[in-house]
Amino acid sequence: SKGFIHTFVAVSIMVGVSGCATLFIPAKQKITIQTNNDASKVYIDNDEVGEGENIETKVKKNGTKQVVVQTPEYKNEYLVLSQTSRRPIAYWPLVIIDWCTFYGGLTDAGNGSKFHLFPKQNKMEAVNKLTYRKSDEKYIDLDAVKIKVSSKEKDLKYYSIYASQEDFFKEAKKAEDEREKADKKQADKDAKKKVKVKGKLNAEESKLDYDDSKFSESILKTLKQTNFIDTVNKVFSDNNNTLKLEGIIRKASLFYSVTSLGSYKKVKVNITWNIKNSYNEIVDSINFWSWSGDFIAYNSDESYKMYADAVDISYFELLKNKQFQQYLKMDTVFAITEPILKIKLAQVNVKEIDHATTATVIIKRKDGGHGSGFAISNDGYILTNYHVIAGKNASKQSDISVIMSDGEEVSVSVVRYNKMRDIALLKVEKGFETPFILSNTKSYKKLMEVYTVGTPKSIELGQSVSIGLLSNERKANNNSLLQLSMSINPGNSGGPLFDKAGNLHGIVTSKLVGYATEGVGFAIPAYLAMEYLNLEVK
Repeated sequence: SKGFIHTFVAVSIMVGVSGCATLFIPAKQKITIQTNNDASKVYIDNDEVGEGENIETKVKKNGTKQVVVQTPEYKNEYLVLSQTSRRPIAYWPLVIIDWCTFYGGLTDAGNGSKFHLFPKQNKMEAVNKLTYRKSDEKYIDLDAVKIKVSSKEKDLKYYSIYASQEDFFKEAKKAEDEREKADKKQADKDAKKKVKVKGKLNAEESKLDYDDSKFSESILKTLKQTNFIDTVNKVFSDNNNTLKLEGIIRKASLFYSVTSLGSYKKVKVNITWNIKNSYNEIVDSINFWSWSGDFIAYNSDESYKMYADAVDISYFELLKNKQFQQYLKMDTVFAITEPILKIKLAQVNVKEIDHATTATVIIKRKDGGHGSGFAISNDGYILTNYHVIAGKNASKQSDISVIMSDGEEVSVSVVRYNKMRDIALLKVEKGFETPFILSNTKSYKKLMEVYTVGTPKSIELGQSVSIGLLSNERKANNNSLLQLSMSINPGNSGGPLFDKAGNLHGIVTSKLVGYATEGVGFAIPAYLAMEYLNLEVK
């Protein structure tokens, strides 16, 4: 019939123009994703496709896919699903027919990605398992993840490579080696010719310098989730058993990997992890490179996630580092090993408040900071807090001097200290007529009126006197502290706490700060100072 003929002709024209392969080969493909975890959820291009150990799903054959594997107790895993050079069995006979019509072949060529298959089996499992704090390990306080790039031209590198996912790391290493050889060759050539490079950014323009970055957020979340942040003790946190962690990003290399069927990108970052004690002193530093997961190349919004992922992975790798693990062990010894130091008992000591001002000194740091201290002998021994003299590195204290009550600035030596108790003993070659008397006997009473002399805020305010009440003695985390209701400010640290008769009761050490908090301070009990520093007063 005419109807059949018309239909046959129409279908023939459609097939001839559109192409058999384009019409008959499915746009989607069935694949299996193996997570090896029953609780894993898999997302492809932000859509959840399944949960479990083996997930079967259909994906559209239109290019590289972003995959995220979410698994409880693991970090999110970022991967890409790329098409291969393998084609459906029906492709070849259909495409031969299509090229006979020419137009059908052109149509097929324009739909090339449809004719390339994804791997049928895809192993995509989470590998970075959360590490929980053990009862004998320290807490971790993240200082910040900083960016300190000296030269954007030298330290931030970009590579475009042609590599399958299987060959990625081999080709990436090859590209780096070739770049390094080329740079060295050019540098040697310029040195011989004494070439002055023009058109470069100056030193300041070439830097990237951020004291904190958004990369801190994810690590903080992980620290809290894995109990490395003390969420119970809000006031008396265990400073002796808390590490401070500072990450510094110094270099980064971005790799854009192109294949015949798509592209994706990865980044590796170079991070120095500074391990610090509670005084912000660097105890040790660990430096290494860490790779991010895989990210689809055309999505610029993923760039931040890619770098953040590399930083997160670096933190996970740090926790596994044996050098770092030795610092995680909780300290249980709080005593110092120095032998007993005998100090002569003062012949005349503080009896009145005005005597206390002549016995109190300013501890001046060369880096611009300052604190307070006070004499405990006629021949120049001075007590203060360790945090007043703490340095940038744990092996060397800050350069300090002492300003006497009459304004004279004199040199000072550090005799000994106990970091676990935040106390230090100094010595000046100057005499004190009326120092405080150090005793190992409790002499304070609850609610007694107490005073302190110190240097709040500025050296210009030296010998400032504050008055308040001694509330109680608090015991927490193997330490004792006297709770005070009085005005204490930065610079008061290390000052004496005494009563109207001049009896010494403590060494002022800290105060509470924050919203709706005012006038709550603390002091190290003076009766424990001799034990903490292994002193004997006679």
